[in-house]
Amino acid sequence: MKKSNYILAVAALLMASCENSTVEPQEVVTPDTISVEASVGSATRVTGTHFDEGDCFGLFAVEYTEDDRVAELQPSGNYLNNEAMTLTNGTWQGQRTLYWSDAPCDFYGIYPYRDLPSVENVLFEIATDQSTESTDDALGGYEASDIMWAKSERVAREDGAVVLKFEHMMSRLVVNIERGPSYEGELPEEIVVSVYNTATTALVDWKRGSLEKYHNSPTKTIKMHRVDGDSFEAIVVPQFIERSTPLIEVTMEGIAYLLETDMSFRPGKQHTITVTLNTSPDQEKIEINIDGEIDNWE
Repeated sequence: MKKSNYILAVAALLMASCENSTVEPQEVVTPDTISVEASVGSATRVTGTHFDEGDCFGLFAVEYTEDDRVAELQPSGNYLNNEAMTLTNGTWQGQRTLYWSDAPCDFYGIYPYRDLPSVENVLFEIATDQSTESTDDALGGYEASDIMWAKSERVAREDGAVVLKFEHMMSRLVVNIERGPSYEGELPEEIVVSVYNTATTALVDWKRGSLEKYHNSPTKTIKMHRVDGDSFEAIVVPQFIERSTPLIEVTMEGIAYLLETDMSFRPGKQHTITVTLNTSPDQEKIEINIDGEIDNWE
């Protein structure tokens, strides 16, 4: 009888212990500070498909009202106004700590970072010498001409990070130079490739992420950036160029070769031209064949 009482007492203590050790669910604490995740197209200076350490874009945010309306983006007076976000040690960091609004916001990203006295009908001039390289203090001509835009709608504190997927607004031209079967010798080291007769000024709408060729834009020549020995690239304002005017100039060993072809440069697209060089046996004539293709620029 005493033994039974002892067993019942131990069982009661164990039950009480289990009841007292019940763990209450912890409340999830939502961070007050804004974090940003940014990628290019479907991937994450923009060397084509990704951001590099030290790249910087401008971040804007506009708030929703209690009746679920959101104001249009303005140069100033928004919840966030052109905050400089720099990729540092793999994360996007602002020059100050950014805190969430109590209301949801639409977020805009504009790359590369620049002062914006206006956000619509903005004239933007691409560089005519895109062969210059970037330094610690300034972007090269190619990088400075590549503008991108992103928007993430109705993001609130409980959604976590602000996810921005940037899209290219300009066109990209790639010229690849190949040796044909009858080309004798190696390609010369000194090769300059230029784009002729292109409008270099665009009219940009940062509210909607769109641009078009400025109707009064002059036509100029763009010196392309050399990617490697036989490949060149340039940022081009979206436009149509007729075949009646030269488009590409390839200069080798002091001799310039003009290539005529029509081209419809489209926003966010990469246009690739392959130039195949063939040399006649007497080396007095070079035959040039052109093949072109259009791909998504990601």
